Amino acid sequence: MDEHQKILAVDDAPDNLVLLDRLLRRQGFDVAKALSGKECLAKSASEHPDLIILDVAMPEMNGFETLKHLRGNEITKDIPVIILTANSKDAKSIEEGFSLGADEYLTKPIDQDELIARVRSILRVVKAEHEIEQLKADFQSMLVHDLRSPLSVIIGVLELGAAGEFDENPAEMKEFLNSALDTSQKMLGLINDILDVAKLEAGKLQLNKQPNDVNVIVAGAVARLKVIAREKGITLKIEQDQDLPICECDGGKIDQVVTNLVGNALKFTPKDGQVTVRTSTKTYGEEAPGLKGQYIALEVADTGVGISQDEVPLIFDRYRQAKSAKGSAQKGTGLGLTIVKRVTEAHGGRVFVESALGKGTKFTVVIPAGGND
Repeated sequence: MDEHQKILAVDDAPDNLVLLDRLLRRQGFDVAKALSGKECLAKSASEHPDLIILDVAMPEMNGFETLKHLRGNEITKDIPVIILTANSKDAKSIEEGFSLGADEYLTKPIDQDELIARVRSILRVVKAEHEIEQLKADFQSMLVHDLRSPLSVIIGVLELGAAGEFDENPAEMKEFLNSALDTSQKMLGLINDILDVAKLEAGKLQLNKQPNDVNVIVAGAVARLKVIAREKGITLKIEQDQDLPICECDGGKIDQVVTNLVGNALKFTPKDGQVTVRTSTKTYGEEAPGLKGQYIALEVADTGVGISQDEVPLIFDRYRQAKSAKGSAQKGTGLGLTIVKRVTEAHGGRVFVESALGKGTKFTVVIPAGGND
């Protein structure tokens, strides 16, 4: 358990606090104690516990009044609270507790196993929420940077042109305008990624399925990225199964999948490394739950930084990058792989990942050969 997770136990009976303190500390939690509602309010504001276990029957200020004050304070309003009561049949009190914002309701005498299970469950949620908030903050910071920098380039070019800096040198003006155009297209790509993720998560992205030769889509995407591979000194290979069946799919979205996967591989592969793109046909039976029949497979394998095994299940989460990627000079919003997964699943397919730190990563996308969902 995280050593920084602190629980504030509140009860006017010292013996009860001692029992709670021992029980919680045995489970690895830090514990603060309060003997009254007023002391609870003061310690909640000053010590910022991750969870409060609050007894209802206390003199002067009972648990419900205390909870009401907690929820009314900006500092403490989001701290989860488990209410403890000696009356298990008082439905009105239980309803009152939940209406005031209690997260859980337990009765005395305390079932220790149940209490610990509830505590762990709530703290897991709290930790996940904190991680999501941090990811959002990191993403917003990255997004501001990724939009501000290209805007500065575009504005700079326009200001130079408006000031007449290119009047005597049309060739230089063309060079700067091409740079501004390229920068604008990258900004548009980023904005489109954000909009696509929002549509995919809301289930509002409409697929325009038509008969497509996936080999043609893959070859086109790889051709566009060869310049980047050459600039980085990376070998970009393509191996295609010429007997690939025609696929009912959204060609534009599959192109986006290929571009994101190959672009990601190039981003995190060092100089003199290699990225290999393969197409093939796979047939699944009972050995792959959820997959059955003939599928078109796209593999993108690299010799890059790789991903640790504990992070592999997380890399498709929006806003997230693997720790190995964060150490790279190449940065991004982390939306590319989210789009890959969502588009693939919208086609009735799946994405598989194999990776090892320092050795490279292989992504395999499979979509039904017939385009069936």
